[in-house]
Amino acid sequence: MESSQHFKMYKKGKQWCTMALASVMVGLGALATTQTTANADTTTTTDNSVDTTQTSDTSNDVQTNSVTLQSGSDSTSASNVNTTGSDNSSEQSSQSNSNSNSTVHAPLLLYSVQTNNDSTTKNGVVSEDGSNYYYVNGQKQTDYFYTNDSGQVYYFGDDGKMYQDQFYSNWGNMYYFGEDGARYTDQFYSNWGNMYYFGDDGVRYTNQFYSNWGNVYYFGEDGVRYTNQFYSNWGNLYYFGEDGARYTNQFYSNWGNTYYFGEDGVRYTNQFYSNWGNLYYFGDDGVRLDNGFYYAWGNVYYFKNDGARATNETVSVDGVGDLYFDNDGVLAYDASGTSQNEFISSIVNGAIEGWVDYGVLPSLTIAQAIIESAWGKSSLSATYHNLFGIKAGSSWTGATVNMSTGEYYNGSYTTIVDAFRAYSSNNDSVKDHSLFLVNNSRYSNLLWDKSSDSVTAKIYQDGYATSPTYTSTLRNVISNYGLTVFDQVAFKIKDMGY
Repeated sequence: MESSQHFKMYKKGKQWCTMALASVMVGLGALATTQTTANADTTTTTDNSVDTTQTSDTSNDVQTNSVTLQSGSDSTSASNVNTTGSDNSSEQSSQSNSNSNSTVHAPLLLYSVQTNNDSTTKNGVVSEDGSNYYYVNGQKQTDYFYTNDSGQVYYFGDDGKMYQDQFYSNWGNMYYFGEDGARYTDQFYSNWGNMYYFGDDGVRYTNQFYSNWGNVYYFGEDGVRYTNQFYSNWGNLYYFGEDGARYTNQFYSNWGNTYYFGEDGVRYTNQFYSNWGNLYYFGDDGVRLDNGFYYAWGNVYYFKNDGARATNETVSVDGVGDLYFDNDGVLAYDASGTSQNEFISSIVNGAIEGWVDYGVLPSLTIAQAIIESAWGKSSLSATYHNLFGIKAGSSWTGATVNMSTGEYYNGSYTTIVDAFRAYSSNNDSVKDHSLFLVNNSRYSNLLWDKSSDSVTAKIYQDGYATSPTYTSTLRNVISNYGLTVFDQVAFKIKDMGY
């Protein structure tokens, strides 16, 4: 009589068990032995086999041998359970052997084999010819995804082979299946010196930020993590360091320049940054301003070689000389506190603006203001802020005031009453002085002239003043107070493109 054996594979918890139900040969007391091999998918090509041999001298006895393969270890355990269906005594022996040279991973199913009339039906993961395949009722699956109870995902390609150490692309996304065939999920993957990340849906991060451990990372168009790289988006620039972390509240130095990346990681551009009582400035290219002038709001500032703004100190500037900057960092004359020095400090920035905007030499402007206003103390300047004695004239539409003034006519000094322009501040007077010279064509010859000796001669020749000693007086004031240093400042600021 022909006998058959049926093997059923089932899972319980994290253990795989094999149950064999054998029927005993009837007649002549012959013993039939059947051996079946079950293969578990692993990260290697080594097959895991289970050999089961049963012997019974009575048809009423049933023996079950179960073999448990434990994930994450090389150990194999065997247990024998004997069940006797009658009072007849029975003698029974059971042997179970399992050989494995590699770790058996719980995510993969053992396949089951049914032997019936020499036919075999495969189900689950099967290792064949060094590759893993997936069978359903004996049919090899292709282009097939399998998810185990632990949520791990596997893929079997067009040829049925399980993807291992491979990328897979579909639906516009990229996935990666690791050495054990499990899809990477919430994992980093490193290859050829590049780092990739696969999210909780297994999709590779592409053109995406990733945040973890208090840091922010970025994965580019090809999925590679940015390392020692700049990233630009929406007009903002970011930098990712050698560990891939985005620079946040950090300085970055390269190419001899220093940059700063703020709280949101964006590089400072045309911005001030304050720290430890110092003020820094980062220009339109993001570079920190070192050893340079900054010109804004009609004022001149200077940032030293460490990038800190000069404040309440005298700084020696190459190609210019010694310059003093007040408590607000604004260019001033010096810190002596005398009324004369304070007067120069009050108009020096406006005088430099006159060169930057109109080409009027600062030393000329300051010297004229000193002479014409008696250091800002004349009635016309102290009350009406007219520092240059500019008369109203027929074209003037602003405020006026009639004042006595001394003039030279035919070589004789004469006092007359005339209408003069009136201003709301000294700064308005300085600005109007430049416009007065620009709008009167007879003074055009002194515009953009960088020589103080030249412009002091031209201003007299063009008829600005009638005193025959006007030129020499201007030159003496310029020399005595070292006013040409401000000409050099103005030249540098203009060269900067202001």
